Amino acid sequence: MMKKYQTIIHFVKSLLLCGAVISTFSAQARTWDEIQASGELRIGLTGDYSPLSFKNKLGQLVGFDVDMTKALAKSLNLKATFIQTTWPNLSHDLQSDQFDIAAGGVTKTEQRAQQFALSNPVAKNGKIALTHCNQHLEFETLEEIDVPAVKVVVNPGGTNEAYVNQHIKHAQIIRKKDNFDTLMAIRHQTADVMFTDLIEGRYYQNNEKGVFCIASNEVLDGTKSFKVYMMKKDNTELLNKVNQWLEGKDKNRLIRQWEVVQ
Repeated sequence: MMKKYQTIIHFVKSLLLCGAVISTFSAQARTWDEIQASGELRIGLTGDYSPLSFKNKLGQLVGFDVDMTKALAKSLNLKATFIQTTWPNLSHDLQSDQFDIAAGGVTKTEQRAQQFALSNPVAKNGKIALTHCNQHLEFETLEEIDVPAVKVVVNPGGTNEAYVNQHIKHAQIIRKKDNFDTLMAIRHQTADVMFTDLIEGRYYQNNEKGVFCIASNEVLDGTKSFKVYMMKKDNTELLNKVNQWLEGKDKNRLIRQWEVVQ
C-alpha cells in the first residue's frame, strides 16, 4: 500500500514538473502596456558577433545592434536592458519571455518566421568563407573547401552551423563552443576556414588586416539573407513600433557608422 502511494505521489510530482516546464517555455509575451509600465525594453544579445554585439577591450557591450536598440528604446521612452543569451538558447529564451526582442545578428529564416514575429529587414547579408590571410587564395569556392585535408570550424546554434551541416560532406569539421573560439581557431591557424556572415567577415578583415581575409569572391550561392529583430508572435504592437522606427533616419546613420552592409 505504501509503495503504491509513493508511486502516485511521484507521478503527480512529475506531472507538476512537466506543467511548469511547458508553462515556462510558452510564457506569454509582455503586452505593450506592461513593457511601458516597466520602463524598460529587454533585448537579448549573444555579445559574440562583431560588429553587431560584442565586448570591447574595456569589457563593455558595444556594437551596431547595441546602438540600434538603445536608440529604439529611447524613441519609445524606455531604457534598453541587455540580457545575455547564446545562439543555441536564443529561441528558447525568447519563447520563455526572458527578453522582449532578440537582436545582434538574427537571420531571417522560414523556421524562425513560423515560430516568431520578425521585423522588417535591418541589414542585407549573406554567407562568406573567412580564412587566415596566409591561406585566402586557396579557399575561393565551396569545392576547394570541401575536401578531406581542410579543417572547417563552426560554433553551434546558428545559421553558420546549419550551412556547414548542409554543405560540408568531406572536409573535417571542428566544433567550438562559441563564436570567440571559432575566430580564435582561424586567428591561430588551427583551422582553415569558417563560414560566417558578410557583415562579420568585413568587420574582421578591416580591423585585423593581414590576419582575417574573406576568401570567397562573392556571397555563397543560396545564402543571401536579411538580419532582423525577432519577437514573440503575440507581441504585435511592439512589432509594429519596431517596424515604424526602422523606417526612420537612425538606422541608416548607424549603418554608415558601423560600416554594416547595405
